[in-house]
Amino acid sequence: MSTTIRVSEKTRDRFARLADTTGRPMTQLLDEAVDALERRLFFDRLSERFEELRRDEAAWAEIEAERALEQGALRDRS
Repeated sequence: MSTTIRVSEKTRDRFARLADTTGRPMTQLLDEAVDALERRLFFDRLSERFEELRRDEAAWAEIEAERALEQGALRDRS
């Protein structure tokens, strides 16, 4: 199923150039652009949360302790 979305002429032209350059349809490029934006937003939020944890000394100490335990478990695999 497809639908129509409105974009500026400038954006439409940019997608058309990208489609010509890559040989892929504009719809595929739009799907890829949305996927990339979603990934970027996910990892931006993940980074923000880790920064919040680092500022919370008690919470960060818990994470470090958990990581230390996991390191020991990884050595068990040898």
